[in-house]
Amino acid sequence: MSKILFIIPARSSSKRVKNKNIRNIGKSSLIENKIKTCLKTKIGDVVVTTDSKKIANVSKKIGAKVPFLRPKKYSTSTATMMSSVLHLLRFLKDNSKELPSFIAIMPPTYPFISPNSIKRAFTKIKNNNKLVSICAFSESNEHPYSYVKNDKKLKFNILKYAGKKLLNYERTQDYPKAFVLSGAIRISRISYFLKHLKNKSSSIKNYVIDFNSCLGFKISKREAYDINDKNDFNIAKFLEKNKKIFK
Repeated sequence: MSKILFIIPARSSSKRVKNKNIRNIGKSSLIENKIKTCLKTKIGDVVVTTDSKKIANVSKKIGAKVPFLRPKKYSTSTATMMSSVLHLLRFLKDNSKELPSFIAIMPPTYPFISPNSIKRAFTKIKNNNKLVSICAFSESNEHPYSYVKNDKKLKFNILKYAGKKLLNYERTQDYPKAFVLSGAIRISRISYFLKHLKNKSSSIKNYVIDFNSCLGFKISKREAYDINDKNDFNIAKFLEKNKKIFK
């Protein structure tokens, strides 16, 4: 097996957008697009973990491996991503498959991440033995200084949350840059997952990256675009259609 394994989680029961992972943005569906992106990196194998026969068949045609259909236990709306990843790794280990050195979690809902960004992120973690994980960040459209905390009496305690920092800036464009965590790229060493491998719960609370030893990797706002609902889907279609304008 290659040094890095791309795991694409794609369950069928999306509540906010029906059949989300097999719906098209441009010429390809989300699952097809993600598989092609990972394969273009030419640095690792691609495995799709899904409970859907349709997603499995599409994935195999594109070139991904689908070793099984994910059990219902790991395919509910409450099942965590970590539980489905560990289920896959247990399968590989139990079937005498060589485990990779790195795991990259690549959800289909980030359609604009580039192969080049993935390769650059992998190079950074591969060349730094002190790192356990690397995860993507993008510049935020909103700034924490502008956020307010709503208490039980529905009163906005602006200064209580932002403090005196808010008073230092009259114009929002003068705020220092702020970045937000993105799920577009999340790569961790296999050692991080092996610590949790015996846990067969479907609601494991551990995240798929180790925040105690994690490097932030900057990507563009476009690459960080995430599809959660129908509005997101429509915007993604527009961005794809006008990709020469919105880079």
